[in-house]
Amino acid sequence: MSETIICAHRGLDDVAPENTLAAFTPALEREMAIEFDVRMTADRQLVVLHDPTVDRTTDGSGSISELSLADVKALDAGSWFGPHFADQRLPTLDEVLELVGSHQHVSPSIALDVKGLTPGIIEMICDCLEEHKMIEEVVGIGSIIRSADVRREFCEASSTFQCAAVAEAPEDLDAALDDGYSTWVYARFVTTREDVHQVNRAGKRLIVCGTEVSLDVDSAHDAYKAGPDVILSSHPSKLAELTS
Repeated sequence: MSETIICAHRGLDDVAPENTLAAFTPALEREMAIEFDVRMTADRQLVVLHDPTVDRTTDGSGSISELSLADVKALDAGSWFGPHFADQRLPTLDEVLELVGSHQHVSPSIALDVKGLTPGIIEMICDCLEEHKMIEEVVGIGSIIRSADVRREFCEASSTFQCAAVAEAPEDLDAALDDGYSTWVYARFVTTREDVHQVNRAGKRLIVCGTEVSLDVDSAHDAYKAGPDVILSSHPSKLAELTS
């Protein structure tokens, strides 16, 4: 069994502002994968941002869907975390993929959370990933995990895009494994070795997250010891200490 990959939720956001290159770089340098969120601007550019508005993580305000890329790039996305991060800007998907490509140590290296299924966004995401030769390094989560229709659309846009289907509890694993549009299971519970074996025997891979696993590092460590492919954690540094 290969070693479980720790995936840093929005980067190392305990040391740098979330979803910025400053948060992603140290995670990648520590041989972690990164999770981030993608949205579309008013002029149909793909940017990395969790919230539907820029209010919480920048010095601006308003919906990302009503701002142009130039508007977005003028915002300070780091000072709220600390004055020495004042030069941080909301990154584009292109910029993050370039960073991952130059720092990649694990595979998959990205858990991609798609926020807001704006018309055309699926094709644009797949085209961007293909252009950077990163499409096989991505696990699609977020709105993807709960909708077979969304997974189908991604598979139609790119046959190599890897979708995950959700399992809220161990009894949901069979349904997730039967899903024809996913190659991953997204388990929202503390998995056991038997859960991992069940997924792997079915020819799929397992990413573990959910509120308990993401927020409680001890629960994440318990899940890690079962040997899933990826653990998505909001405390990746602490989890790495426990697993070293």
